[in-house]
Amino acid sequence: MIESDNVGADVEMNTRLLDDDSKEQTAAVAVPAESPKGLRKQAIDVACIMLNITSTVTLVFLNKWIFRDPQLKNMQICFAMWHFTCTSIVLWIASQTPFNLFIPVRLPFLQMVPLCSFFAGFLILGNLSLTYNSIGFYQLAKIMTTPCVALLQYLVLNKSTSLLTLSTLASVCIGVALTNTGAAGTTTLGASIATAAFTVTAFYQVWIGKKMKDFFVSSPQLLLNQAPISVLLLAFLAPVLDTVPDVKKIPRDTLVALFLSGLAAALLNLSQFLIIGRMSALTFNVASNVKTVIILTYGWASEGRVLTVKDALGIVLALGGATFYSQLSQN
Repeated sequence: MIESDNVGADVEMNTRLLDDDSKEQTAAVAVPAESPKGLRKQAIDVACIMLNITSTVTLVFLNKWIFRDPQLKNMQICFAMWHFTCTSIVLWIASQTPFNLFIPVRLPFLQMVPLCSFFAGFLILGNLSLTYNSIGFYQLAKIMTTPCVALLQYLVLNKSTSLLTLSTLASVCIGVALTNTGAAGTTTLGASIATAAFTVTAFYQVWIGKKMKDFFVSSPQLLLNQAPISVLLLAFLAPVLDTVPDVKKIPRDTLVALFLSGLAAALLNLSQFLIIGRMSALTFNVASNVKTVIILTYGWASEGRVLTVKDALGIVLALGGATFYSQLSQN
């Protein structure tokens, strides 16, 4: 699934994360950095980060490739169902022996339905944004989720925001505005979809943070409940909104890309949980910014766009603001 930079795992309970960080710091004092155990942990941490970066970048470009097919472009619901299904399978395997990455719990079905509706909505809108926008515009528009979340927390949850935090959010907005000026491959329809995508994503992230506290669960536990229910909900919409494709007319390489996208989406979600659980949400945010730079650079290169000084300044402001905001939110 896209992103999920997408997808519920972006929000985790800060108290648990800080406790985990403290434990890791204590362990670092007890075990010398040069010991085999310490080196093994560092190697696994780096592997988790590389898996997350690789799976995200791979997923974005696979999805862009898939949506070039005129038939699959009209299969957004089934496409989301495919990613949800792969995510469910991988999360279930991760919760079982011998992995035991988390303990699965069953949450009330009716209370999950509204949240799953937003879950499906943000994924579908994200895919549509990627379909109707250039990769560069799509990726930068996603960064706007951060200031949108802060605004919703202030309006809905009455959560105050410091002047320093507002400054970091202003940096994000200015950076995105600078970089998007004259962006290639962007239309009025595409910009409208991108705006709807990061707005719905922000609503979803604020809501999922509240639900994790209400149910006393972690993001993988919640997502394991969400994904199968989302497949069920979308199954009622697919026959109405999607167009049945003629599989014989779809190129074989596109079908292979479709299969691999499901695997990449599942690995993306799994790596998100591993990073947040082993390190911190801040580390995950920094890794997300690295992915943004990679996707933007490659995307613009493939579109024939030359990186200007204004673009570079915009990227620094946007990613720097997002990183500092994440750091402030942990305090």
